[in-house]
Amino acid sequence: MTRLALSALLAALALLGAAPQALAHTDLVSSDPANGASVPQRPTRLTLTFTEPVPAESATVTVTGADGSAWPMGEITADGATLTVPVPENAAPAGPYTVSWMVESLDGDFVDGTFAFTLTAPPAPQPPAATTPAAPPAVTSEDAAPTSSSSAATGSVATITAVATGTSTPAAGSGSDGDGGVPLWVWILVAAVLSVIGIAVGVGLNRRARGGAAGENPAE
Repeated sequence: MTRLALSALLAALALLGAAPQALAHTDLVSSDPANGASVPQRPTRLTLTFTEPVPAESATVTVTGADGSAWPMGEITADGATLTVPVPENAAPAGPYTVSWMVESLDGDFVDGTFAFTLTAPPAPQPPAATTPAAPPAVTSEDAAPTSSSSAATGSVATITAVATGTSTPAAGSGSDGDGGVPLWVWILVAAVLSVIGIAVGVGLNRRARGGAAGENPAE
């Protein structure tokens, strides 16, 4: 009886020890990038380490951005309890990303989970903006008024200059034609009148002399 009781007790203990292993499922232990980490650039691969070996054939790993777009992923490889997933080098905007995974446990059940990281890559440099030359200031009516006034003033000065030039020319001519500022034609007219008067006086005297001589001859 004692031997039978001892055997039963050992069997019960063995069952109790095996029960947690049968009930336990695969769980994620660590990852790279780690959950909640901030990385300066897009990772070239992801690694996930579990509590027990997992087959790569039935595992899935996806990376999704905040806009819902998923990264293209390479072929998953397994090394015991660690899965490695290569990530192609494609441009990815900065922001939060979620990694979703699913693996098959040793008991055949599938287990899934998620973790997140943030990509803090700086934005791509922008080309310098083209500079636009400043437009010349618009000419307002107030600005145009002085221009019109100056043009009018210039025209007035030119007119006054022309008038002054025209009036001064005859004066210069009259000064050269006679003495004391008397025009030359005045002197010509005076000389002509004096000549006519002289001729008239000479003719009159000549006639008078002839008349006197004729009166003296009959008296003799």
